[in-house]
Amino acid sequence: MDFTISKDVEELKQKVRSFVEEEIIPLEGQYDYETGRMPEDINQAARKKVKSAGLWTPHLPKSEGGLGLDMTGTGIIFSELGRSPIAPYIFNCDAPDEGNMHLLHLAANPQQKEKFYHPLIQGEIRSGFAMTEPPPGAGADPSLLATNAEKKGDKYILNGHKWYCTGAKGAKFLIVMSKVNGSFRKSTLFLVPTDSPGYEMVREIGVMGSHGPGGHCELKFHDVEVPEENILGRVAEGFRLSQERLGPARLTHCMRWIGLARRSMEIALTFAKSREVFGSKLSEHEGIQWMFAESALEIESGFLLTLKAADTLKRKEDARQIISLAKWQVSETLCKCIDRAIQICGSLGYSRDLKLELFYRDARAARIADGPSEVHKMVISRNLISGKESF
Repeated sequence: MDFTISKDVEELKQKVRSFVEEEIIPLEGQYDYETGRMPEDINQAARKKVKSAGLWTPHLPKSEGGLGLDMTGTGIIFSELGRSPIAPYIFNCDAPDEGNMHLLHLAANPQQKEKFYHPLIQGEIRSGFAMTEPPPGAGADPSLLATNAEKKGDKYILNGHKWYCTGAKGAKFLIVMSKVNGSFRKSTLFLVPTDSPGYEMVREIGVMGSHGPGGHCELKFHDVEVPEENILGRVAEGFRLSQERLGPARLTHCMRWIGLARRSMEIALTFAKSREVFGSKLSEHEGIQWMFAESALEIESGFLLTLKAADTLKRKEDARQIISLAKWQVSETLCKCIDRAIQICGSLGYSRDLKLELFYRDARAARIADGPSEVHKMVISRNLISGKESF
């Protein structure tokens, strides 16, 4: 593998780094701890600056307004955006919209792209991806999917209960995973506008970390009529297409997490080099130095794992094992690095004078979302035991 960063990507990386440092990170002071999100007028003003700078939707092809990056280049740029938790939305490449754009690019027909994809690219609307269900429905085990769509003429009648649907509050449409006629083997993705009769947003669920623009919501579908033309792909392609979406989405999460882990340790390093305790700088104490060394090893290892996974996807090879390795390792690294940064900064790190406590609350979801660490460990070990993968 050649991990050499091309001159164009390196220049873009530096441009994005500067923009995030100068334009985005100063906005973090506007974060509203009561609502768990940024004021939307500030987001929109920043989004205009991103468009003017030519950095909008960096993950998309140039033909669709993006920067034409391959998966490796996208990962590198996303690691810069991840330095601020508010940057991905401002650049129009935050979850779930970024993953939904990827899926619509792959599977939507021209009419669906005109109605759903192009407004999403422009940042005119937001979307949600509705797959997870309350018990006994599907969580980490998609075979437990309970939401069902019954074929009635040229329509499907959708009934189901979803939750933790990120971005659903204020979204214009959802991509909904559902069985068809009671068969999991016929699981299908449906494009469901949120003004459809019978759709109910039950509540925005209170969570430990940031809510983002659309929260994490509980939804119900009561006899929602979905026309045949709103099937994404074809009937029975739901599980395959969801994996087409979730694999790259896990990697883009990883790269954002790498960026946030790096910034957290940089905050701690700045503090440690200025703080004097027991007659010397905090950074001169061996115990603190080892904490920096451990974080450096974990961050670099996660970065390289993620680049390898991106390269595997780029070569259109089976990337499931390496994606699971990367997602598990980087999600754990993020939590450990922020925890160390808080410990190094002491009471200041625990306070809201620094952003580390916000990062810490957000980071805890990383080990659960997009497959909990335990499921990825199970997948990795099963592949090894079956002989599909080797050490």
